[in-house]
Amino acid sequence: MSEKVNTERKLNVLIVEDEESIRLVYAEYLRMEGFEVEEAKDGEEALAKASSFDYDIMLLDIMLPKVDGLEVLKALKTNPELSSKPIIILTALGRDSIIKKGFELGADGFIIKDEATPEGVKTEILKVLKEK
Repeated sequence: MSEKVNTERKLNVLIVEDEESIRLVYAEYLRMEGFEVEEAKDGEEALAKASSFDYDIMLLDIMLPKVDGLEVLKALKTNPELSSKPIIILTALGRDSIIKKGFELGADGFIIKDEATPEGVKTEILKVLKEK
């Protein structure tokens, strides 16, 4: 059994993922682990929620409808109010060029969805937050 997040307040995670089954698995697992979770299904919704939800960290899919994840990343990292908030990119692609571009735009970590378990996602979130 995994340890619950033990903090004074819940850590807030914004999950941006258009594939509902993946988004729900991550969201439900993180909620069970003690996180506060908000969800967005496309890039436009991600940008709106990033301004209205006080997240500690974002999980951001790259391949999104309306506005792709790299454009969302670029917009958030150039916004003075949001630029310091950590972002972990989610990709099914695992292509080095996409991951490299994500880091160039300011991503703090990456997860290859095909290889990630919910526990692995939680571990990466906590690792990135500890580094910040």
